[in-house]
Amino acid sequence: MDADLPDSRGDASEESEHAPVLTSCGEGEAPWVPYLDGVFRRVYTPPGTRYLNDHTIVRGADGLFHLYGITEESPVMPFDERNLLHAVASSLHGPWSPRPDILRAEAPENVLWAPFAFERSPGQWTMYYWGQTSDQMIRRADSVDLDRWTRVDSPVPGGRDPFVMRVGDHWFIYSVGARPTGDGHSNGQIVLATSTDLVHWSEPVTVVQDPDPSFIQGNLESPTVVAWQRGYYLFVTRTGEDPIAYMKTFVLYSDDPTHFAWSPVTEIQAHAAEVLTHDGSWFITSAGWTANVGERWRGLSLARLGWTHRCAR
Repeated sequence: MDADLPDSRGDASEESEHAPVLTSCGEGEAPWVPYLDGVFRRVYTPPGTRYLNDHTIVRGADGLFHLYGITEESPVMPFDERNLLHAVASSLHGPWSPRPDILRAEAPENVLWAPFAFERSPGQWTMYYWGQTSDQMIRRADSVDLDRWTRVDSPVPGGRDPFVMRVGDHWFIYSVGARPTGDGHSNGQIVLATSTDLVHWSEPVTVVQDPDPSFIQGNLESPTVVAWQRGYYLFVTRTGEDPIAYMKTFVLYSDDPTHFAWSPVTEIQAHAAEVLTHDGSWFITSAGWTANVGERWRGLSLARLGWTHRCAR
């Protein structure tokens, strides 16, 4: 996670004088490609031995950033992850201050995994998360102050690791599914449900499927979709049997946010990545089990994200 990558932007004046002539983009080709613009740095370490895994960051009206995420006190214990931690900071770079956990699993929830929070209207916040309930639905909680969250009985069809974005007059919720192959393996999928009111949802449809079968639950995790320059970029963690595969985030491109071809445009060394912007700059995060990332990277890591122009549309 700490390997430098070259800054492909170059000097602004030099770029204007010697800018390459871009070829036309082919069908489905990504005109821009994201890259790590520097190195990851750990910016928050949870107290004690707690780790941070899938997480979400939002900014409140008071200017504070709020971090919520999966946590547990052992090096790795996913089925004991029943609390969502909370920390705040005035800068993405910290210092981050821990606050009391916002939610603890309650029946019928068995775990609390992969929260995603967003402002649905001014001063009104919604969080979706996975509780591994018998109905296999995404759960919801709402807040007006980002400190106190109240469960709302408004489940959403889909899978684990939800991510929400607004596209036109619809809400899109992406999540992780799996298609069993019948031999103890599954093809990982990212599925999509849509809504106009965050109450009534369409049945999920598959927007992309990993061609290679893996674990019974599939090997895709933590989808994040970014709208950039009239296109859409899906960042998705793709885990594997090899420990090094834990730190692989693939990026897929599409003109259509309801369908992505399995043709990664790049790979970034990160796990459970979130992509966000602040003051005109792009950032990407990484977090994971201590057993997989090591004590050095326990908690939240942050790096700048850049975009390099590849072809003209």
